[in-house]
Amino acid sequence: MPLVAGLDFGGGAVKACVADIDSGDVLATAHEPTATAHPAPGRAEFDPAAWWQAAAAAMRSAVGAAARPPRDYASVSVGSLRQGYVLLDDRAELGAGVVNADRRGADHLERVRQVVGRERLYEVTGHWSAPQLTLPKLLEEQRAGRLQRARTVLFVHDWALWRLCGELVSEPSVASAGQLLDVRERTWAAGILEELGLDPSVLPPLVDAGTPVGTLRDVDLGLPSGIDVVVGGGDTQLAAAGAGGLADGVVSVVAGTTTPLQASTAAFPHDPEQHPWVSAHLQPDRWAAETNAGYTGMSLDWFARVSGTSVETLADEAAAAAAGANGITAAVTARTWSEENWSSGAPGGLIGFEPGHARADVARAFIEAHAYGIRGNLEDLERATGAAASRVCLLGGAARSRPFAQLVADTTGRPIGRVASDYPAGRAFAWLAASAGDAEGSATPVFSGETIEPRPSDALEEGYMRYIAAGDALHRALPGWSA
Repeated sequence: MPLVAGLDFGGGAVKACVADIDSGDVLATAHEPTATAHPAPGRAEFDPAAWWQAAAAAMRSAVGAAARPPRDYASVSVGSLRQGYVLLDDRAELGAGVVNADRRGADHLERVRQVVGRERLYEVTGHWSAPQLTLPKLLEEQRAGRLQRARTVLFVHDWALWRLCGELVSEPSVASAGQLLDVRERTWAAGILEELGLDPSVLPPLVDAGTPVGTLRDVDLGLPSGIDVVVGGGDTQLAAAGAGGLADGVVSVVAGTTTPLQASTAAFPHDPEQHPWVSAHLQPDRWAAETNAGYTGMSLDWFARVSGTSVETLADEAAAAAAGANGITAAVTARTWSEENWSSGAPGGLIGFEPGHARADVARAFIEAHAYGIRGNLEDLERATGAAASRVCLLGGAARSRPFAQLVADTTGRPIGRVASDYPAGRAFAWLAASAGDAEGSATPVFSGETIEPRPSDALEEGYMRYIAAGDALHRALPGWSA
């Protein structure tokens, strides 16, 4: 029963897991919080040494919880947030790393649009302009002189592989999320980079997920040195793959702080309206079309803080409140994902609130807005890909709540597959590790969980119409607000 260990770097924590390669079962998990510094407006950075210490502590805890002998471990793999990166010189990291929320590229967006052109930028990279993407951030790094001192640019996933085995490589699902990849060809977008004055030679070679690239050094993870280090991928792709989201017709909804929706497709999706971000998937012959319902969980977390309670308490109160939130509409999520909505959307608003409303009604409005955002993005993703979803898989923190899964089913009118595993990325690590040892590849994970059937609700349908009208009215009345 060989085992794979996995490290997964997020914005607020690093998670470690131990999984059975043959069965895909996750045997143990552990996590350690990680800090993000904001040294200036629009900047979001991390200390590589501190993040690595957290990773090592998490892995030692997971290995200890699994209580398996060192000889059982065959490999270790990595997943990470996307868009974040580290600059290296010949020996070490060049100062702080940069996380995905960082907006240092904002002043370079117009230059990118003018030099490359909006149509060509989307056609080649699969992404429209946004300050959080790595491409404009590297232009700012060049302007500030930091890029000129770097030997290599590594995404967080790539940096972790380098820490594990000393090899410099990147992976297409991570690279494309930075707007640096020609997503059709799965190669660096060298032409675009050169036109913008960036040197493609600072980017490492690309290798596919599941490729062994080296062996583990003695880095105090609680793992035996010498085991294979296997290329992983982007966090959303890993979670979707572990939930069965590599199959045709499946849309994976990762309901957390934000809520990305991702569809896997064997045909390269081209949307004339340029809404979804299109990335390489973990398999060489598949792409991921992705939208996002915005700051979903973050909105409820804000309300919990200002109302002096917990998210769990609000969720319980909301579950007992009336459908439709007694007429309150929370316009706090995004119905569609596009460059226009991202760059000049309307501010959030709470509409219809009166003194007679209870806290539970407001909480219900926030949670319904989450479901409404999922519905709008799901419908738009189906339009963009030209394929109706045969299954919608709900995963992420909010999927632990069965009432929320039922609400999503009722709101979308679709059966919802509530993923059984608390950590589907662990199943993806097991699949990639199995593929690394099998020249013919290994069967991709399939959906495992509960299917929740929708129940018709006039109150939710009316609430969704109010949600659309409120969002449209705010956009007309308050244009130009920047996300």
